[in-house]
Amino acid sequence: MTAPAVHANCVIVGTVGLLIRGGAGSGKTSLADIVIEAARAKGNLGRLVADDYTHVAAVDGRLEAQAPQAIEGRMEVRGFGVVEAPFARYAQIHLVIDLTPAETIERLPEQPLTQACLDGVQLPVLVCPQNDPAHCLRLIRWALRTLFPKGPDYI
Repeated sequence: MTAPAVHANCVIVGTVGLLIRGGAGSGKTSLADIVIEAARAKGNLGRLVADDYTHVAAVDGRLEAQAPQAIEGRMEVRGFGVVEAPFARYAQIHLVIDLTPAETIERLPEQPLTQACLDGVQLPVLVCPQNDPAHCLRLIRWALRTLFPKGPDYI
């Protein structure tokens, strides 16, 4: 995959790929780490695909993600350093998570999931408060239950 890198983290929980977008310091890596650990705590797969920058490209109508080779299997833990992490080489993206300031998020949105087009692929988008991984985890759990009502609770 030679697509340009986007400023986002990517993780897999169970069989679901999550693309976590946000500005520098918005909590992308903290959220990725907590989502991975939540999946593992339930006995499910939780893997990092990419930290901070992710290559994304449309493949057969799906959006696929991959880490830039220079950062594959590495995660920056602020205040601790760059660490090695179990990782997956690729993920199909099922949900985009946009981290934004909490004060810009509607308390009771009419539509909890919006849509975005990435490289020609329509995907559901969940807006979450930046730097609040516990709240984000709860919102992601409900988004996955909405998108996959008969699927397992991966997190």
